[in-house]
Order: sequence, then structure tokens, then C-alpha cells
Amino acid sequence: MLHLLAIWMSVATSLMAGWSISVSLYISLPLGFMIWLLGFFLNLRLIETRRRRRATHSRAHVQENYRRIAARTVMNLGIALGFRSWLTMIVAGVLIPLYVEAAKRQRMYLDYLRTGTLSDAFPNRIPRK
Repeated sequence: MLHLLAIWMSVATSLMAGWSISVSLYISLPLGFMIWLLGFFLNLRLIETRRRRRATHSRAHVQENYRRIAARTVMNLGIALGFRSWLTMIVAGVLIPLYVEAAKRQRMYLDYLRTGTLSDAFPNRIPRK
């Protein structure tokens, strides 16, 4: 939730300060909206596959959270392009390491719930058959 506040505050600050990308509004608005929709639908698809896997009790893949990070980053870049905001592009880049750290913490927590031990005790998380 904090990342949404950071993105929208950067959009507002950039618009008030006049820090905009020199692209026509007729080009940036539709292109930014299409990029945002791409990230949004990618995020929805990843959430839906997670629900289906959970319903069938299959194991989650390691890269799942990192794909959601990419989807959120695409959404942020779509907002930055749609509003022609340099500051929002910078904030989107700064948020990537925060997203990665949150994904690592969530993975460690889920590993702890599943195994009762810390995740770094198991370097290879995908069980082999």
C-alpha cells in the first residue's frame, strides 16, 4: 500500500513542479495506459495461477514472486509514461529493491511455515522427484 502512495505522490509532485517527459500527451496517455493494462493483466494472471495451484495443492515455483515484481514495475512505468513524469520513473526504479526484499521475506516466512526451519538452510528449494 505504501508503494501506491509513493507512486501517486511522485505523480502529483512531478505535475506541480513541471518535471515532465517531452512526449506529446496524445502519445503518452494511450501508450502509458496500455503499458499499465499489460502489467495489470499480467499481475491478475499470476494471482489466478497461484490460486489454482493452491486449490490443487501443487507446489509453488520459486520465481512466482519475482514475476509479480516485474508486473508491478510495468504498471508503475505505465503510470510514469501516462502522466509524463520523470520523478515517477525514478520512484519506480527505487521501489524495485523494496519489492525484491518483500518477496524474499515472504518466501522465508512461507518456508518457515512449511518446514519449521529457516529457508537459507535449504539452498535448493524445489524438491526433486
